[in-house]
Amino acid sequence: MDRKLYMKDIYSKYWIYARKEKYGFLKYDKNLCNYICNNVPKDQNILEVAIGTGFPFGDFLQKQGYNIYGVDIAPTLIEQCKKLNNKIHCKVGDAENLEYPTESFYCTYCFHSTFYFPDVCKAIDEMLRVTSAKGFIIFDIQNKHNHECVDAYKKRVLGKNTMFGKFLTYLKNILKIISRNGVPDWTNTIHEVPIYPEIIYKHLEDIGIKNYKIMVNLDKNIYLKNKDNINELKDYSKLIFVIRK
Repeated sequence: MDRKLYMKDIYSKYWIYARKEKYGFLKYDKNLCNYICNNVPKDQNILEVAIGTGFPFGDFLQKQGYNIYGVDIAPTLIEQCKKLNNKIHCKVGDAENLEYPTESFYCTYCFHSTFYFPDVCKAIDEMLRVTSAKGFIIFDIQNKHNHECVDAYKKRVLGKNTMFGKFLTYLKNILKIISRNGVPDWTNTIHEVPIYPEIIYKHLEDIGIKNYKIMVNLDKNIYLKNKDNINELKDYSKLIFVIRK
């Protein structure tokens, strides 16, 4: 199954409740929200790419005084977002083809989602396009240099592409049906893929973007890291890119 179709029709049925009920408002999420609040003036138009249900980012930032817009590929998530906060201007759309005019937003962000996109660089191009001059583009990636990310990815591949792995997936979904804990996923789609940060570096260099930094999350705050020190970055499963256009 196509990854976009999987996110639209399958994974969204799980995410509609899991984002809030299973994961909640993580310290990582709060740190990202605080970073935006400390760097983006209030009353600005902000776009969240892959907004989901709007929780927690869009909902929190809207209540802080920002004009929040959002796009997500899954109609069920957008419908839920409208129910939870009708002041968020959200609609169904594709991260790789944002249906907004050029330079529409002072800040465009995308969290917990780039690893679901088939073409991350194309999504970055679109986020850059819709962001105004001197505005911010902020997104995180799963770091393929990190052993936890790599191990989790290998497990996903093993679970989808071997007979034993398929049997375990089948058994897990039977248990889900019995316990009514989540929506079964019978597909063989590898939907969550980490990426080497060097791929992003190279792409930004190719399109002439030099004004950016890499940050990592440490319990109480977000800290700047040297993007060229790969060994240092291996300690972090997620890397946060902040581009000043």
